[in-house]
Amino acid sequence: MLTFIEILLITIFLIVFTVILVGIFYKPDEKDVEKLEQLLNSLGILDFYEIVHIYGHPYINTNTNVFLVLNKDNNLYFYKTFNDVTSKTNEISIIPINQITRYELKTESEIQKDVTLTRLLALGIFAFGLKKKTEINNTYLILSYVQNNVPIDCIFKNAVNNQQLGNIISTLNRLKIEQNNIEDNYETV
Repeated sequence: MLTFIEILLITIFLIVFTVILVGIFYKPDEKDVEKLEQLLNSLGILDFYEIVHIYGHPYINTNTNVFLVLNKDNNLYFYKTFNDVTSKTNEISIIPINQITRYELKTESEIQKDVTLTRLLALGIFAFGLKKKTEINNTYLILSYVQNNVPIDCIFKNAVNNQQLGNIISTLNRLKIEQNNIEDNYETV
């Protein structure tokens, strides 16, 4: 006869084994993925990413996860939740693409060498100062823009992976190029 502990261990093993199998073999339903893509397309959303606000944005708290949404209307939106993204309500902030003055990826080491960003970080982030002797490989999105004639520098880090930050840069580059092409066409007409 099995003891209670043996039954408990077997049950835990079966649960863990099931979770591992589901994780290995689970693929999102293609219909669900297609529905999500159709929904995002109908809302004019090109891309969205969950990122962590580190410092600088006047309306987002430090170390807050937000959804950055790049939209076909040439605006960048910040939302608190994915439901806000899909309902296009409760945006924290809207930044027109033409007001973005700088967007780039930097490591912590590069940020420390940037005088302006170092001052910005010194006001609210002390973790970087503790790691000066080692090479730091964390990557951050630096986003600078102007709002009501006030220059704003923001620092974000990835919530998922560093590739996501590179995708943001690529999409912003594409939007800026397309916007410049539209403006050039208006000038020649």
